[in-house]
Amino acid sequence: MSTHTATLLERRVYRASGRLRLLSEHGSDLAVQLERAADLPLREYLRSLVPGPEAWPNVHRMRLVRAVEGYLVRHGDHDVDAVCDHLLHTPVIQQADHSNLLLDHETFLNNYLFHLASREAGVRVAVTNQCSTVSCLARRTPVLGPTFLRSRASLYSVLPMSKTALKNSSFCGIPGPVTMTFDFMEGNHPDVATDPVFARLAGHTAPDGPTAYRQANDMIWRDLAVDHGVRRVSIDESVVSECVALHLADPDGPVYRLLFDPQVRDAFLRAKRRLVADPSNLTVNRAAPDFVWLRKGPRLHQVELVGTGPDAQWIVETNGAPLPVPFEPAAVIEALRTGVLYADRVLAYLVRCLLPGVVAVGGTSQQDYVRLYRRMLVEAHEEVPFLSQADLNRVRRPDLSVVGGRPLLELTGEAFDYVRHLGPATRLSELEETYLDRPVGETIGDLRCAAYLERSLPTPPLT
Repeated sequence: MSTHTATLLERRVYRASGRLRLLSEHGSDLAVQLERAADLPLREYLRSLVPGPEAWPNVHRMRLVRAVEGYLVRHGDHDVDAVCDHLLHTPVIQQADHSNLLLDHETFLNNYLFHLASREAGVRVAVTNQCSTVSCLARRTPVLGPTFLRSRASLYSVLPMSKTALKNSSFCGIPGPVTMTFDFMEGNHPDVATDPVFARLAGHTAPDGPTAYRQANDMIWRDLAVDHGVRRVSIDESVVSECVALHLADPDGPVYRLLFDPQVRDAFLRAKRRLVADPSNLTVNRAAPDFVWLRKGPRLHQVELVGTGPDAQWIVETNGAPLPVPFEPAAVIEALRTGVLYADRVLAYLVRCLLPGVVAVGGTSQQDYVRLYRRMLVEAHEEVPFLSQADLNRVRRPDLSVVGGRPLLELTGEAFDYVRHLGPATRLSELEETYLDRPVGETIGDLRCAAYLERSLPTPPLT
């Protein structure tokens, strides 16, 4: 990790300096990281994202790698051992993707910059995670969600489903089989059949949404002009489900105690609800769900714990009905493995990042919400100890979530057009020549992607 610590007074004033200073004054970890890196060449900063090799992985990382191994075997990966060995000894995963196609410019930048980070650090595997628990339609106007694609200065509906159906669907719950159609919605590029990328993807069918997007992204990536000596490997939230299941098989482990020891669970939920309600929280807008989502049909529903202690009741937040899964270890493990339950974001980061000591290379919001998750866990442990000293030390580490991807590179003009029309002919080497040796303070531009954080800042009192 970078140890560059020059103060703002020692640096040039960059376009985003004012925004960074304002966010930093209100405790934003995103701003603190970018301020610290502002004078570093982007190439050097990217190289610093990949940790050095570790000889002895802990038991939690072994569980994560077992879950990754099972996922890769099920999906026919051609070199599972190399990926697992990489994760065991070079613990880093790019985690800023929200089940989007690589033709989406933000998703491409997340993957491309992580690819460059891996190349610059001399590693040959780049593992990226797609969050498949997101809503298919996050916003109607302007339309936003993983099943809608902005590319080629146009908007496409990737799947032949109505907006109403998509609004009521989570990406992991889309009923299969799934066929990509790329129906033109608006813009200046209506002919999908003549586009060299779309022509290959239109009509592609897979058993479910995450598999369809993983396969499509593999096809898109293989055709790009990148160093394919660094292999991009994609996983999704089913890895987290299996990893949580493996944790819950250990009644002495911290995840088991977090879910099934009433004293630990209550201490954590008290800390969680207090910190989410704190005005200094910039990124986590709701305390629910409590540990898990319930899948009913195509949609994930938030699960909430009502009451405290051993008599607390698990309910489905949307209708107040009792959770249909008995909240005991064997039933929860089975529900996770069969896609009935999914881990919430706190639990996902705990098993994929904080306990195994895996660096999560993420985007704009991640830095502040992972910082908040760490506080929740530490405060719960201070009230009711449930972590070993080694686990507590890892949870406290501030370097396990680092800024990567889109926040690092604000493209304009011809460079933006390269990515907007991404395909085999895109001259990606020109992006490297233009940006990699410029300081991060320049490459982030105005940091427009973080402007929404300012709306979360406490309103100053009237004087």
